[in-house]
Amino acid sequence: MTPAPTTGLPRGLEASFETVRLLGSGGMGAVYLVRDRFLDRLVALKVLLAEEATAEHRERFLREARTSARLEHPHIIDVYRADETDGVVWFSMRYINGESLGDRLRERGPMSVSETVRVLREVSWGLAYAHARGVVHRDIKPDNILLDRESGRAVLTDFGIARDAEQASALTMHGHVLGSVHYMSPEQASGETVDGRSDLYALGCVAYHALAGRPPYDGSAQSVLVAHITRPLPVLDEAVPGLPPALVRIVERCLAKEPAARFQTADTLAAELDSVLEQVTAAERAAEDSEPGALLSEADALAVWQRAAQLQAEAAHRMERAAAPPTESNEDSDGYRVRAVEAAAVEAGISRQYVAIALAELRANAASGRHVSPVSARADRRTTLLMGTSDRALSVSRVIPAAPKDTLQALGAVFTSAPRNFTVQDTVNGHPLDGGILRFRVPRMMEAYSNPMVAFSRENQLRYRLEQIELFDLNVTLQARGDAARPACEVVITGDLREGLRRNVLWDVSMMGGASTLAFAGATKALGVMLGVGALTAAPLAGAAGVAMLAAGGTAMWYRWLFRKALAKAIDELNELLAEVERHLNQRTLFSAEGALSSGRPSLRDADALR
Repeated sequence: MTPAPTTGLPRGLEASFETVRLLGSGGMGAVYLVRDRFLDRLVALKVLLAEEATAEHRERFLREARTSARLEHPHIIDVYRADETDGVVWFSMRYINGESLGDRLRERGPMSVSETVRVLREVSWGLAYAHARGVVHRDIKPDNILLDRESGRAVLTDFGIARDAEQASALTMHGHVLGSVHYMSPEQASGETVDGRSDLYALGCVAYHALAGRPPYDGSAQSVLVAHITRPLPVLDEAVPGLPPALVRIVERCLAKEPAARFQTADTLAAELDSVLEQVTAAERAAEDSEPGALLSEADALAVWQRAAQLQAEAAHRMERAAAPPTESNEDSDGYRVRAVEAAAVEAGISRQYVAIALAELRANAASGRHVSPVSARADRRTTLLMGTSDRALSVSRVIPAAPKDTLQALGAVFTSAPRNFTVQDTVNGHPLDGGILRFRVPRMMEAYSNPMVAFSRENQLRYRLEQIELFDLNVTLQARGDAARPACEVVITGDLREGLRRNVLWDVSMMGGASTLAFAGATKALGVMLGVGALTAAPLAGAAGVAMLAAGGTAMWYRWLFRKALAKAIDELNELLAEVERHLNQRTLFSAEGALSSGRPSLRDADALR
C-alpha cells in the first residue's frame, strides 16, 4: 500500500488548488488544507492517493462525496465538488477551523454535562436530517464530530461507509466489519442490517466517552465487538457520580442491545436532550449562585467593575504602545449576582475577559485574607503622584506563530522550569484553550533583602523586579490569532499592581517620614550650634523644617524613580519571557522535524478522520 505523502498535493491538482498544509492522512487517503484558486477560499481537500486502490475503494470514496453532497445541514459537513484529475480522485469540502471531539477528549479529558449535551443534541439534529433522507452514517465516533471554533457548532463528517437506502447493503469489505469497534452497535458488529437506530447506539457510546473519559468497552478489537453484543452496559452514574438521572436514562436507552428498546428516531433523542439541557443549565446557574462568593457585596461589585475597567484601559494602552492593535436583575436582597455584575460590565462596554480576570483576582485575594476595595479618586491621585504611574495593571502580550495548543505546552514548560519556577494555582472560566484564565504564583525572592547582589544575576532579574513591585500572581490568557493557513496565538500576561502599589506607598511614606525626622533632628542641632542659640528656638526650628521637607521630597523622588524603573524592567523581563516561549517552540519544531512554525504545522485535527 502506498503511504500518503506528507507534503504537497499530487501534481495534477496544483493548477486548481494551492497547498497550505496537510491536515491528516491514513490508509490510502489524505486531507489537505488548500486554497481554491478559482473561488479564492480555503477548503479541505480529500484525496484518494493509493495507486493500487481497487474499484471498491474508489466507489466507496466517491459514495462518500455523493452522500455528503446531497446532505445540506448546519451540522453536516458541506461538500463542494468531486472530480478526478490525472487519475487522482478527490473532493473538496468546507474547512472546519477547530478540532475534533476526539482531540478535545484526548487533550482535556471528560467534558462538562452541559457541553456534552449540547454536542449530542446538535449531532442528533444532523442525524435526524440524514436518516430522513435514507442515509445511515455507520461510523459515529468522536473523531468524526468536528467542533467549529468560530461558531461553536458540532459538525458531523466522514460518510465514507454510510449506507444509502437506495444502494445495496454491503456491510463487509474483504471479510472485515466496517466501522469503529468502540462505538459499534451490536447489530453492526454481528454483520446484520442496520438502520438509523444503529447510529443512535454509536452516539450513546460517544456520550459515555465524553462524560466518563473513556468508551463503555475497551480492550482488543475482538473483545470489544463481543462486549457490544453480550456484555451488560457499565453503569454510567457509577463511573461519573452526580450526573442528572434524566441524562443517564437517555444514554442507557441509546445503548440498549435491542434496537427496539432505543430511541426510534434521532428527532426524539434531540427533543429529550433539549429538555435535559434546560434542566442542566438551570442547575448550573443555581449551583453557581450557591457557591461562596457567588453573591457580591456592593463594595465588591464596585471593585470588580473598577478593576475590569482598569484592565481594559491598560489593554488599550498596551495596544497603543505596540502601535499595532491585534488582528435578571442587577441586584439581590443579599448582594449582586456574579452574572449580573458581569452583564452590567459588558453592557457598559467592558470586555467579559477582563471581568473574569477581575473576579479571579477578587477571589484569590479573599482566599489569602486580602481585600482590595474600590479606592477614592483622592487616594488614587495620591498613589499616582507618589509612585509616578497611573497604571493599576501590568499587561504584556506577544503573538506567537503557533497553534494555541502548542503554545500552551511551551508556556507551561518555560514558566514552571528553573529559574522562574512559577507554580500553577488554578484555572478560571474553563480550560485555557477554551478561553479560560491560567493563574501562576511567582515564588518570593526573600534573599534579595539580605543580599542585594542577587539583583545582578541575569537569571534572577524577572523575579527580582516582581519582588520590587510586589507582584506575585500572574494571569495568562490565550487567544487564537492568524488564520487557518498560518495559525498564531496571542499570549497575554496581566498582573494586579494595586496591592503592590499600596504597600510601596506605605514604604514610601514611612521612608519619607524617617528621612524627614532624621533631617529635622540633625539640622535643628547643627543650626543651633552655628547660631549659638538653643536648638529649640525659632530660627533653628524653622531652618530644620525646611531641611526636613527637602529630605522628604528627595526621598519621595528617589523612591518614585526606583519604582518606575522596577515596573519598566518587570515589563521588559515578561516580554523576554514570552520571547523565550517562542524560542522554545522554534527549537522543539527544529529538533522534531515538524517544519517551520510559519508553515502552520498540523497540530489539530481540522478535517475528517481517515481510516
